[in-house]
Amino acid sequence: MPIVECIWVTDADVLDWLGVDPASVDDEAFVTLCTAAANSWAFRRRLEAGYVDDPEESPNAAVTLGTIMYAGSLYRERGSLDSLNSFSDMSTGAPVASMGQIMRLLAIGRPQIA
Repeated sequence: MPIVECIWVTDADVLDWLGVDPASVDDEAFVTLCTAAANSWAFRRRLEAGYVDDPEESPNAAVTLGTIMYAGSLYRERGSLDSLNSFSDMSTGAPVASMGQIMRLLAIGRPQIA
């Protein structure tokens, strides 16, 4: 599978969704890394599911939101071993973004119906 650079969402999109400003240059670099990873992952997963998308323009608002949510989740998991970092023993609130919701927005996790 060829490597394609996808640019469906930007750092600004992710920061708007997170509702935070980067505290340092390192935070800005990490947001950029999370955004690039989410763009790449979303594009590849949709391609694997049978979709042929333009890597420079998101196919629709749902895919854009799913990609932003995935990038934001990656950012918020910084410093955590396997999920959203928390100071409580057991999380009682809703997760930042569920993987199921992200996959539904991206229309992946199921084969495309022709």
